[in-house]
Amino acid sequence: MGEGSSSQSRTPEALFLAWLFAQPQGADIAAAARVEIARVGRTDIETETRVRLIGLLAQATVTPQGASRRGRRLRH
Repeated sequence: MGEGSSSQSRTPEALFLAWLFAQPQGADIAAAARVEIARVGRTDIETETRVRLIGLLAQATVTPQGASRRGRRLRH
């Protein structure tokens, strides 16, 4: 989630959004979220924050029915 940031004072939602916006264009968000879940599980943050953050990341691993795993479709 970024070295040097105070995760103790940031909400899980703010941490999730910071992580999401840091992903490169075209990234596989579901795969990146699975990696981040494993990393967050090993960090030293408050248990409630960790649980809520992992829950948000877990939601990012789900691809909505009918959606492409490769991102948005381009309209011609």
